[in-house]
Amino acid sequence: MRPLTGFELLRPRTLVGALEIMATLEGAQPIAGGTDLIPTFRDLGCKHRNLVDLGLIPELNYVFEDGRYVNIGPTTTHAQLQATNLIREKAQALHDAVDVLGSVQIRNRGTIGGNLCNASPAADTAPPLLVLDAEVAVSSLDDSRWMSLQELFAGPKTTTLDPDELLTGIRFPKTEGSGSAFHRLCRRRGFTLSVVNAAAYVDREGETCRSVRIALGSVAPTPVRIDEAEGELEGKRMTEALIDEAAEACRERVSPIDDVRGTAEYRRDMSAVVVRRALREAWRRAGGEL
Repeated sequence: MRPLTGFELLRPRTLVGALEIMATLEGAQPIAGGTDLIPTFRDLGCKHRNLVDLGLIPELNYVFEDGRYVNIGPTTTHAQLQATNLIREKAQALHDAVDVLGSVQIRNRGTIGGNLCNASPAADTAPPLLVLDAEVAVSSLDDSRWMSLQELFAGPKTTTLDPDELLTGIRFPKTEGSGSAFHRLCRRRGFTLSVVNAAAYVDREGETCRSVRIALGSVAPTPVRIDEAEGELEGKRMTEALIDEAAEACRERVSPIDDVRGTAEYRRDMSAVVVRRALREAWRRAGGEL
């Protein structure tokens, strides 16, 4: 195996130490599990002079709930989320996603912060967090702020983070009487990027859909919410016909591309399929019947 060279690996043990490195060293690149970053080195070489390993910082690895929110640390691995009852109960769509994301090895190493900051349009954790109305904490030495998850994504493989900033937290509101679900299509279960994926969140009041959120991945330059499809459902009695209308609205509003994993036409058609499945499952988990 060819060794990886051309960079220095720095391993701070505190968040302040990591932020100091990001602020002072040119070409500093954060790394956690490395499952997205390291494979690129073998083909393209390391473009970063300094890799900042966040894996030894305990304050970035957590899952807990407080009065209003479920909170997740960015270096929390997919396997940790998969094994956490809090995620299984309060964030069903996210649990669905980490349950099928990658191989066992990838889930053991890969982190939720890395999956988001890699900013792949096909990132499996992004649509679930978008429908859960997630926010992310962004920190530098001089400032810390919360922003909506959608604001993090600037384009394919690009975030809005400044060079001296780190993603330091993820949170989403706790809800009652709701359900969420995630579905995806891929060429091989678990080991390849999604050809298309979707998540849905439904807040139910009797047989009426009080509120709904729908998000898709791998159908646009970034993971996206589909507001128009949500409007097809809100305030109405949930039926199969209504779900079909919302799924069709998603199909009409996505903007996929052709690539080695699938054609734009296939992705557009399958976006309706995965949205329909996610909505049905979210409604069932909220206690509704169709």
